[in-house]
Amino acid sequence: MIMGLLLMLSTNCKKESSTAAIDEYDLIIDPDNQFQTVEGFGASLAYYETWLTAHPNKKEIYNAIFKELSLNILRVRNAYDYDAEMVDRVSEFVQESEAITGKPIKILSTSWGPPAYLKSNNDCTHGGTLKYSISDTKMEFDYSGFAGWWEGALNEYNSKGIYPAYISIQNEPDFSADYESCRFEPVEKITGTDTIAGYNKALEAVYNMVEERVVKPKLLGPESVGVGYNVVENYINELNISYIYGIAHHLYHGVDADNPWISTDITKMGDFHPEIPHFQTEYSLGDWFSLAGLMYKSLNDENVVAYLYWDLIWDGSGLISLDFPWDESSWTNLKGYAKSKYFYVFKQFSAFIHPGWKRTGTSIDNNVEALAFINSAHDSVSLVLINRYVDKQSLVRISVPAYTIDKASAYRTSANENCSQIGILNNSEVMLPPRSITTVVISL
Repeated sequence: MIMGLLLMLSTNCKKESSTAAIDEYDLIIDPDNQFQTVEGFGASLAYYETWLTAHPNKKEIYNAIFKELSLNILRVRNAYDYDAEMVDRVSEFVQESEAITGKPIKILSTSWGPPAYLKSNNDCTHGGTLKYSISDTKMEFDYSGFAGWWEGALNEYNSKGIYPAYISIQNEPDFSADYESCRFEPVEKITGTDTIAGYNKALEAVYNMVEERVVKPKLLGPESVGVGYNVVENYINELNISYIYGIAHHLYHGVDADNPWISTDITKMGDFHPEIPHFQTEYSLGDWFSLAGLMYKSLNDENVVAYLYWDLIWDGSGLISLDFPWDESSWTNLKGYAKSKYFYVFKQFSAFIHPGWKRTGTSIDNNVEALAFINSAHDSVSLVLINRYVDKQSLVRISVPAYTIDKASAYRTSANENCSQIGILNNSEVMLPPRSITTVVISL
């Protein structure tokens, strides 16, 4: 039997209900039908790390990141041997997270590229591949040197009390960039025009090094640019699948940022090695409502265990937009930072869905999308509802067969709301304004 619940609507919602059509839906949550186990939500601190460590109001910003957003995965650059201060910045991030949350944050350390001495172009930037030599007409890439560099990085992390939960040997190995980068093909490519190291052999070398360590980070890969053109499959099919803990990728192709609902490549990824955890580790294109759709598609269609936003902090963009910390006269507001609309959309997921929770089955008609996650004790559920209608409100009646809803509250982001608590549910009904994301926190 489901206890009656009545949503105490906000003034804004009452105004909208008088001007917009209403569709009604019945939503059934099935806790016994379970899918992936969540590992977390996170973002990257890349290239703007010093803007955060130098910011006069960084304590407030850390609180927003680690407490309000409840981020538990932080993606950082492995800049060992060419940025001597990077590990100290990461140490500060880890310490601040633990001080705020009482537990250390999971670190994903990704190589944007090894130092110049390991690069074929003698430059840590501008693409290139691993350094190679030719002996008796045989070409040999310096995989052992690459693994040794990673070993040095892990030793430096460990010397500061940092033990990365995950490592990724190369950010976007399928892309040559002007910034730090290094090309790897799925297998060695040696032709009249190309000489490129093999991702599979580089991964094997790093894996063998990691296996000799007492504390072993989990390897993710290939962190390709996107999920289109079978690029993820091409890399994974050429390596020993037992070497990686999770399949990781970005979303810069294979999705439509303006209409993520039609992105079929995300669905296809869900059928590729479903026995291995999937991670979406970088993306930030599209508007605020597109972000909700991409997170839904990734969590529902691909069954990712973690979703990471690209720019956690940035100059003029990101989840948190930072002003130049060294010149307060140039700030756009008194605090020198601002939470973006994306911050609140991300919060609709990250603040209410916790590591160890499992996605559970839901049943509802089209145009209202639903994601439900339940804890191991089966007494807490977080339900994310997305109303895709542009001009219609949606009334959703929630039921959980064989369970009693003890209490529930709802939080909403819409065009004029930012993860605002909109009331206590009664009567198992919640009203969704057009183009809105509503998270219902339920005690069973």
